[in-house]
Amino acid sequence: MSSKGREWWDPRLEKTFRKGFAHSGSSGFAARFIVSLFMYVVGFDIKGWAETGFSHEFITKNSDMIKRAAWWIRRLFPSVIAPFAGVPANQIGPEFYTTEFYEGILREIFLDPDFGSTNYFYRFYYDKGYKDQSCCPRTLKKEHFVALKANAGCFEWHHATVQETMERVQPHSFTKLILLDHMDWMPNSMVADEWIALQRATVPGAKILWRSAFTKMDDKPFFNNVDIEDMSPRWYSEDRVKMYPGTFLSYMPKDPLPWVDPVPSPCQRASVVRKMSTTTKMILHPLTAGKINAHGDKMSKFYAKQAKGYDAVREKMLIARSDMMSGFGPIKKGHTWLDVGGGTGRNLHFLRAQLDLFERIVVLDICPELLAIGEQNAKHTFTPSQFERICWVCLDINSPNVRSLLAPHLRNDIKRGFDAVTFSYSLTMIPKWEEALESAKSLLSSEGRVIVADFDCYTEKGNSIKDFIIRQWYKQDGVRIEAKTREVITKKVFTDQEYSITVARFQKKLVGVNIPHMVVCCRKPMTTCEKGFRKLSYPDLTQLEEKKGD
Repeated sequence: MSSKGREWWDPRLEKTFRKGFAHSGSSGFAARFIVSLFMYVVGFDIKGWAETGFSHEFITKNSDMIKRAAWWIRRLFPSVIAPFAGVPANQIGPEFYTTEFYEGILREIFLDPDFGSTNYFYRFYYDKGYKDQSCCPRTLKKEHFVALKANAGCFEWHHATVQETMERVQPHSFTKLILLDHMDWMPNSMVADEWIALQRATVPGAKILWRSAFTKMDDKPFFNNVDIEDMSPRWYSEDRVKMYPGTFLSYMPKDPLPWVDPVPSPCQRASVVRKMSTTTKMILHPLTAGKINAHGDKMSKFYAKQAKGYDAVREKMLIARSDMMSGFGPIKKGHTWLDVGGGTGRNLHFLRAQLDLFERIVVLDICPELLAIGEQNAKHTFTPSQFERICWVCLDINSPNVRSLLAPHLRNDIKRGFDAVTFSYSLTMIPKWEEALESAKSLLSSEGRVIVADFDCYTEKGNSIKDFIIRQWYKQDGVRIEAKTREVITKKVFTDQEYSITVARFQKKLVGVNIPHMVVCCRKPMTTCEKGFRKLSYPDLTQLEEKKGD
């Protein structure tokens, strides 16, 4: 413990733990008073149950209290009980607002025939500690003391975050990691930074186990980088707490994870005057644009006067871009990337530290003014070698012969395809956006992925008053916001029979108003093998058909 930590705790230790660790702090208050009161309200005689030795027969006869308890917990846990138990708001998922969720948990806990002898977690709180060795962790049982003492030298204690610890140790120090549930508490960017440190500290193929209050990890786009095995069906029954329905296993990939640098390059910044000028032009555009039919001309008209200050003004508006890039996927040597609607090339700067790994990057846009700014910024920022890997192509993704037109940028290999295709706030501005998705799908390599970052609706179906308002506001700039976008991506163009699909939806404030965003990733199912190598989960039969045709 740090000197400041000791200074704070020394005068408080005796007072804090006088009544036992189980009943200290806010969670102890909940165990002593709130839970006891709650048991009285639902009509359950927990003291009588304890006197029977927590018998299964007693709880079975009184199992009707489970439904009553679930009804109350559904109403009390998210807003009243959770804060006392130290559960953060971002660890409370949608399922925490359903009665069925709590009823299932309570049945798993109380109807376990071995509750009295094996569930030391809840016995600890009821008994105000471990009264004897009949129900306690193995580490506290006398028969294991000799083994623990003999192996005490294997342990190291670090008063630091996981990331700080991983950055201190020697590279490739670990073969196995257990992360528990702490990532539920962290934003996507912090999880990404931690895993960069984890990859440094582990061997390729290291086994990583963690648990979560969620049944999926879709809310954090970073997890699109790793191949996750859901262990929940196997291990949930072994869990004593029952508040963590998700248990996951993954293996550290050998290829580098994307390291996202959120700080804009110097050439992408702008003065206050430039920002104000660009913002004014953006707001007044619907009144000054005039009538233009061609989509390319519309984009040029809209962006031409904003090009120089575009990145600086949009940095806090298009906030899902960095999250999208965090789930870019492991970057192997010779990677290829197509950035659709990439314009100024802002996304390239997120990965500036890893551009040398790419064989070719194609920034595709129909606005030459933005491409010119992007090429100029790249020339000033990147090394000559990195700059040569980037192609700036003024072309419509829906061009009939788009594959053959892009082939020269892939060594004229028309079948090579791209390992990543990104749409960064561009899909909702493409008139024939469904065709654009189909085109992107056709341009993927055998292990490729399509990632979309864009504006979203407030609600799942996009039919609220707030959805109507935001839809009308962004419509002025040619941005189409509707729930159909998610549905088409995940159920029509890309299906879960062929792709691993994740959707992360979140809101962030812009000038005091919450704006909804989304990151959707559709990737070929992969598995990480021993030593960190990745391969398709099933063979790509389309390539076999092509060979037969040849």
